[in-house]
Amino acid sequence: MPIQLAIDGPRATITISNRGRGNALSTSMMLDLAGALDEASAARVRVAILKGGGGKAFCSGYDLSELPSGQAAEDAPDSWDDRFPELSAMLRAFEAFGAPLIAQMNGHAIGGGALVTAACDFRLAQEGARFHVPATRLGVLYPLEGLRRLVALVGLAQASEILILGDPIPAERGLAMGLFSEVASSEELEARADALATRIEQRAPLTVAGLRAILRAEALEKGDAAIRALHHDWTTRCLGSADLAEGLRASAERRSPVFRGE
Repeated sequence: MPIQLAIDGPRATITISNRGRGNALSTSMMLDLAGALDEASAARVRVAILKGGGGKAFCSGYDLSELPSGQAAEDAPDSWDDRFPELSAMLRAFEAFGAPLIAQMNGHAIGGGALVTAACDFRLAQEGARFHVPATRLGVLYPLEGLRRLVALVGLAQASEILILGDPIPAERGLAMGLFSEVASSEELEARADALATRIEQRAPLTVAGLRAILRAEALEKGDAAIRALHHDWTTRCLGSADLAEGLRASAERRSPVFRGE
């Protein structure tokens, strides 16, 4: 299967595997990835790790053989969602996911693969991997949500460098820019991702989910009224949760809390 989902207790691992094409995402794979995210979210996992299925690429992005061009592009609907329904469905699944996503970037992230990486909440890159958005080298534009997320990650000046120049960004430079939270050797990358996932699993799930939703809405400029409503809803859920009572008890008893996401 090109998209593989494994759920182990509070953790999901999703693997993109299309090795013959550098783990490029066909339209059917985008729908499968959206489905895997929805399934893992429904299972109420507390964290998910997204990785590539071996080789030099984490994900080389949109399978360009399926990109409409010429008259097909001229005849396409005006709406982005109607032009690229599978891509839009995948991006919506990233936004709607109920827990933090860790990109275990065990290879290059190129084009749409770079924006998939940026859509995750944490990004760990393997030494020697490159983050590359070659839009201006191909003559295409990427989804507005992806562009906004990149600006939110690294700021306007550095996003302009990444997008307009279209040059590959080595992992070490990406770390300095704020693209990645960590760069590790190929031997250490999986252990680092596992350690990060374990830390997230130990945090209060409702608070984590609420913060994720609010921060992502802020990054995508959803508007003050919508963000305040989101904050109000999640605050209400957290204040009425058994996890808050457990967190307070654990603090008073000087022990580690055991959260249930309730």
